[in-house]
Amino acid sequence: MDPIVGEQQSAKLKALRAKRDNVRVDAALVALKKTAQSDENLMPPILEAVRAYATLGEICDVLRAVFGEYQQKVIL
Repeated sequence: MDPIVGEQQSAKLKALRAKRDNVRVDAALVALKKTAQSDENLMPPILEAVRAYATLGEICDVLRAVFGEYQQKVIL
């Protein structure tokens, strides 16, 4: 990746995190985690997290914490 593009994206992400309502983001991520731990539909809390400007990484971190990360078995 071009270092300039990486710096630009980092600056945009930093500005987004400074501008957004972090209380709303935290509440949306907590609701997402609670839903992921149940049998309920994940789409509504994911959409709410997106509307609150949670990043894809933050959303995925919550889901990884609940479901774990796939580890492919290596068979030789």
